[in-house]
Parts: sequence; C-alpha cells; structure tokens
Amino acid sequence: MCGRYAISSSRLTRIERALGIELPEVQPHYNIAPTQIVPVVRTNEVGGYELANMRWGLIPAWSKEPRTSYATFNARAGTIAERPAFRAAYRSRRCLVPASGFYEWREEQGRKQPWYFSAADGQELAFAGLSGEWHGPDAPPLLSCTVIVGTANKVVEPIHDRMVVSLGPEDYATWLDPKQARSSIDHLLRPCPADWLRGWRVSPHRQQGGARRPGTDRASDWSGRFAGIRAAAHPLFGAQDRAHQDTEIRP
Repeated sequence: MCGRYAISSSRLTRIERALGIELPEVQPHYNIAPTQIVPVVRTNEVGGYELANMRWGLIPAWSKEPRTSYATFNARAGTIAERPAFRAAYRSRRCLVPASGFYEWREEQGRKQPWYFSAADGQELAFAGLSGEWHGPDAPPLLSCTVIVGTANKVVEPIHDRMVVSLGPEDYATWLDPKQARSSIDHLLRPCPADWLRGWRVSPHRQQGGARRPGTDRASDWSGRFAGIRAAAHPLFGAQDRAHQDTEIRP
C-alpha cells in the first residue's frame, strides 16, 4: 500500500516536459497523508492538462455522504476495473499524482521501520491515480483522488510486497486520455523498472509544525519551514479527517 508520500520540489519538471506544458508551482510537503489536499494533474474540459487540488481518498460520485466507510486512498491494480468505488473513474477519470518519493514500513527489531523510496535520477515520480467529483446540496463540489498500488519491484519487495504504480513519461498522455480503450491502459499497471528507484531507511519522529528532508541528519540541510496542505481547506472536513496530520517523519 501507499499511505505516505512526499513532494520536495516546487516544480514538476518531468511531467511538464513530457506533456509539453507549464504547471503552477506546488507546495513542498514531506509527509503527505490520506485525507489531505494534494496536487493532481488531470485532463481538463477542453482536452488540455491542468493542476487541481484534491482530497487524497476518493469519494465516489454516488456516495450519499462526502466520506466512505472504508479506505479509498489506495486502489489495487488487480481489482480496480471491478470495484464500484473505482471502476467508473478507471474508465475515464485517470490522473497523475506527482511525488518526489514514498514511504513503506517493515517490521524490524520489534518496531515498524520506515523506508523512503525516490526516483534514482532525482526528478519527480508520477503515480497512476484516479479522480472523482462529489456533489452535495450544501457544499461546493469535492474533488478527490486515489493512487493505484500493485506488485512491488525488486527494490521495494524486501520492504513491502506492494507498491504504488509509477508511470513512465512516455505513458503520461495515454494514461490521462479519457478516450483510451481499457486494453491500452491495463498494461500500464505494472511495477516500474527497479533501476528507476532508490531507497533508504529514515527514522520515525513525531513533530508538529516542522519537517526535514528524508535522509538528512541536520536541520540546516533544509532551508525552509514545513508548510502542510490542510484538509480543512474544504468546509466538509472536520477533526476526524485531520487525524493523520500531526505525525511527521524525519531522519
């Protein structure tokens, strides 16, 4: 599964280059958790591309409330086309979720040890995602998303048997195109090549209001203060939705 990831750069250079566009800058955040608002690249109404802010945890359009009774921040590649919560979005509302890296945990010496995985070339990753738009009577439309997880590659496999699906730049446009047939997108849900990623241990640390870059051991190695993206930006979110936001991971 993928329950935490990071964005360490304000520019999405790889995505911009692959799609031939320029996107707004994004806010760096080193411990993004479910229910927070995250930047997502999607196809817009005129067939171009845009950056949108969405809640991480997909709310199906048919849901009676802006929440679900089960976790929807991950969608499994093997069942995505059949599950009611995801199948409509898989057909026509696919998106890219930019990230600099993601966290996975393994039991080590009686405690959960976090590992951080990032692109070997230092650029951003693009997770295969799905988006949704929920409409209620007393609130503005709620945009939400999920990231797809599948089989782990050889780098991640020693830590966890599943990992988020990261797409190659040559596949971004195909994934985003709502007119693509299922046969054209199913084969994209595969683990990325092992040489795309690097990973290392990071130390769990609880801290409110600050975070350092994963893999460093000096606060001075990061030149800015932590600035979280708060779920409370949408009026439907309450204290329960912010339950994950007070835990930070740093070396």
